[in-house]
Amino acid sequence: MGQAKQRGTTAQRAAQAQAKIEATRPEKLVCNGCNADVTAIHPVSTRGLRGIDAIWVGQCDCGQTTFAATGEPKAVEAFFFALSENTELTLGRQTKEGEEHKTV
Repeated sequence: MGQAKQRGTTAQRAAQAQAKIEATRPEKLVCNGCNADVTAIHPVSTRGLRGIDAIWVGQCDCGQTTFAATGEPKAVEAFFFALSENTELTLGRQTKEGEEHKTV
């Protein structure tokens, strides 16, 4: 029996993957523009992004889009570097609970 079949049916494996992503959902994001709490947070597909476990995006009332990403540090750094190309971004770091630590 193949390894995938040992982990369950296709539906079970998909549910396990979704649960793993949901476990990384931050309670809130802190807007990089106005520092307001952003609670409407949506997952972004990480298909093809090696080393990235999950990406979350929220849109603040001020119009600023704020991202959160988890995974291998170098992959997360590369993700935010790619986002910053040809655009202006303010990057910050925060805990899962939305506590801001420092601006990068």
